[in-house]
Amino acid sequence: MSTKLPTALSTSPDKVPRQGVRASIDKRGGSVRLSCMGKTITIDDAAYKLLAALKRDSRDSFTKVILRHVTRPADTCGELLDSLEGSPPPNVDPETLDRIEKDRGRRSGGRK
Repeated sequence: MSTKLPTALSTSPDKVPRQGVRASIDKRGGSVRLSCMGKTITIDDAAYKLLAALKRDSRDSFTKVILRHVTRPADTCGELLDSLEGSPPPNVDPETLDRIEKDRGRRSGGRK
């Protein structure tokens, strides 16, 4: 049996009321469940497969994937520089970089 608490009475672990969070108390097990409502979006199968492939592990959510890979476009050069300075280095395979550097300047043989 669960008892639903009104939104205004919901509390975080430090007992500070939080707006917009639904909470329920399970009297049998003594647990508290918090639920934050999200938005429902519709995406096609290709977008779903891409998001699923970008997940780091089973605990990674689609929200985390989107926030990690999608950024708001910069309106000014200063915003662009700020975003680049705050970005982590690209995830690149060092062996691939070494191969590219070693092969720089060589023609692929396609042009004659």
